[in-house]
Amino acid sequence: MSVRVCSQCASENDLTRVFCANCGMRLPEDAVESSSPAAAKLMAGGGAPALPMPAGRRVSKSARKPSERGLFGFLFSQLVSTILLAALLAALIQMVREPDNIPPRSGENGSAAQDVYETLRGLASSPHPGSWTVNQNAINSFLETTIKAAAPDSAESMIGAKFQRAFVRLGDGCADLGIEQNFLTRNIYLLLEFQPEPSTGGLGAKMTGGAIGRLPVPNSLLPVFSRLFHSTISGLGQPLAPIRQARTAAITPQDVKLQWDGSGTPSR
Repeated sequence: MSVRVCSQCASENDLTRVFCANCGMRLPEDAVESSSPAAAKLMAGGGAPALPMPAGRRVSKSARKPSERGLFGFLFSQLVSTILLAALLAALIQMVREPDNIPPRSGENGSAAQDVYETLRGLASSPHPGSWTVNQNAINSFLETTIKAAAPDSAESMIGAKFQRAFVRLGDGCADLGIEQNFLTRNIYLLLEFQPEPSTGGLGAKMTGGAIGRLPVPNSLLPVFSRLFHSTISGLGQPLAPIRQARTAAITPQDVKLQWDGSGTPSR
């Protein structure tokens, strides 16, 4: 006599059964092991009516409602996608917003820029101790005069962005080196924060933060982010050389005071 074999537990069941007598799983209609006139009649739809599921047997949730899992997965993936999209849009908005206290343009002044450089070189090469105090406006005028434009092939120029100027924003014990670029009629600001750091080889600088617009750059990415400032820093090679010979640098929101110990060699 033909039987129906359960695909879940492999138990043999009478052809009249709809659910497995052992595990309660619904029996597939094609799970007939042998052929007989009675089996053919049942397969043709002439068998007994479907029997209720045996008492005490429960079908698992995945078997009873397979579509619920798919719906939950779809809704969850949509929720995650929405959250990620919202976070991306929020980050882009912060990137194009102008940071607070961006200094206005100071204007180019060639003669003043030359005087700044000669003063720095004289103090660095003097055998006598000396100091020099310079305000933010004078520094930015020097930068606007000296740094005309970023190199066309440098990473400092964002795709489709046009270099506008380099500037410094002074703070309490630290300063930001900034780059202003124009992108799609908007000004985008890159900021690299640093603190003066005395060392045996002279005055150095320690990176302490960075930002694109108002979006902070994680500290772990600062070494990569600082590469965007390579062209600007390279363009300041001459004035940075005597600054690195200074002993200390005190930064306030108003000005920077540099001090040399007088160990320099007079220039000829």
